[in-house]
Amino acid sequence: MTRTGPPAVITELPDIGVTMISKWLYNCYVIHDGGDGQPFVADLGMPSQLPLVADALRVHGSDASELGAAVATHGHADHVGGLPTLRHTHGTAVHLPHAIAEMRDGTRALRPPGPRAVAEILPVMASQPRDLVATKEIAGTMKEIGWDAKGVRLPFEPDSWLRDGDHLPGLPDWEVLNTPGHSDDSTCLYHRPTRTLLSGDAVLSVEGKGWFNPEYVDGRLSAQTEVRLRRIDVEHLLPGHGLAVHGTDLMAGALGFAERPKESSKLKALARVLTNHAGRTR
Repeated sequence: MTRTGPPAVITELPDIGVTMISKWLYNCYVIHDGGDGQPFVADLGMPSQLPLVADALRVHGSDASELGAAVATHGHADHVGGLPTLRHTHGTAVHLPHAIAEMRDGTRALRPPGPRAVAEILPVMASQPRDLVATKEIAGTMKEIGWDAKGVRLPFEPDSWLRDGDHLPGLPDWEVLNTPGHSDDSTCLYHRPTRTLLSGDAVLSVEGKGWFNPEYVDGRLSAQTEVRLRRIDVEHLLPGHGLAVHGTDLMAGALGFAERPKESSKLKALARVLTNHAGRTR
């Protein structure tokens, strides 16, 4: 018998024209208009999310062949694992952070977070329904694409490398922000017209608020990123992990990367994850 995980959680955000697709804590976003009428997808972490992306596009009157681009906020497998399938199937343009190119050519060190750092985000893991099938799928994609301590794997050359201050090619309303700390290639995308921050793993969410990621490889850079992002006017936070958060001046109320949630200890969060009673259900 083939084991299947819980159904993906699909969250429509019509006020900002975004569909959020979550398989456990792995969030993928479909932006239905990047500024010139074309949709794009961000952080397509696994091939099994692609049919869900196609469904979301169909609801909004388009299909996956019309995607203007696919973008990853950084090169960890849970943010890039679905890109080879998408590119092979539809020829979609792919844009990745420039730091990945430097890792590949050896001018930047490979610094992945360790297990102890990953344990810091247990409260985030407990906020969405557990899906070990999704985790297994991501582990499989690591052989083809992404980077870790062993090296950089790219089965194709990206259409562009994203740098701080760029606007996404052909998608002029979205600005690229270099936000290292969680990883050296960590990147956010900011949509000034709607004050939306697609934060990747620079900012997660917990207990209904943002949380500057306590899972990091460089505390100094994390502090710099936190200072920078707190200055940005954000009313819609779309994190790489955790639930979307909405409200005025979200960055001012976000937990710092050195802070911990008051109501969610790591021990309690681990118990919730293991018993699979976490978060919302459909």
